[in-house]
Amino acid sequence: MIGALFAGLVVGFFLSIPPGPIAVAVMRQALEGKYRPGLELGLGAATMDTLYSLFAIFASSAFVESLKAMITGNGWMLLAFQVVCIATLVVLGMRYFKATAVKAAKSEEKELKQEERARRMGYTSPYVVGIIMSITNLASPTFIPSILAVAGFMHANNFVDQSFVSSAFYAVGFGTGAASWFLVVLRSVYRFRDRLSTGFITRLYQFAGWSFMLFAVILAINIVIHTKWSAL
Repeated sequence: MIGALFAGLVVGFFLSIPPGPIAVAVMRQALEGKYRPGLELGLGAATMDTLYSLFAIFASSAFVESLKAMITGNGWMLLAFQVVCIATLVVLGMRYFKATAVKAAKSEEKELKQEERARRMGYTSPYVVGIIMSITNLASPTFIPSILAVAGFMHANNFVDQSFVSSAFYAVGFGTGAASWFLVVLRSVYRFRDRLSTGFITRLYQFAGWSFMLFAVILAINIVIHTKWSAL
C-alpha cells in the first residue's frame, strides 16, 4: 500500500508539470500576489485529479488483467504493451518540448476563458473554480491518454496491485503529487514574481517535455531490469 501511495505521488507530480490552464491560473494568482486563492485553486484541481486517477487505475486494472490472461505464456505481448505506454510518454514529451511562445499564450487565453466560465456560473470560491477548471480540462487530448498509459504500466509491472485499497492509495498519492507540484509552482512564482521574464511559461513547457522524457527513461530502465528475458 505504501508502495502504491509513493508511486501515485511520483506520477501525480510528474504528470502535473505540463503548464496547462490550471497551472497557468495558479501562476497568475502568484504573480498578482494572491497566495491563498492560488493555493485553494490548486487544491481544487488536485481533488479532481485524485478522482481521475482512481478511475484510470481501475480502468487499467481491468484492461491489464484481461491482457495478462490473454498472453499467458507469451511475455512478448506484455512487453509490447509496456513499450507502447513508454512511447506515449515520449510523444507527449516531444510535444511539450517543442512548445513556442504562441502555445504559451494560448494556454493563458484558455485559462482565462475557463476561469471566466466558472465565475459566470456563480462560483467565486477559488477551490470550486479549480474543480470546474479541472472538469473542463478533460477535453485536453493529452490528459486522459497520459494517466491511462501510466496507470496501465503501474499495473503491468505490479507497482500497484488489483485490490481496491492499493488503487485508492495510488489515487490519493496521485492527488497529493499534483497538489505538491501546484504548491511548488505557487511558492516559486510568488517568491520570485518580480524577477520572472515573459518567456517563463515557454521554458516551463520545455521543462515539462524533458520531465516526460526522463520519466519514460526511468520506466524503460525498469523494464530492462525486471523483465525475465530468459522466459520470453
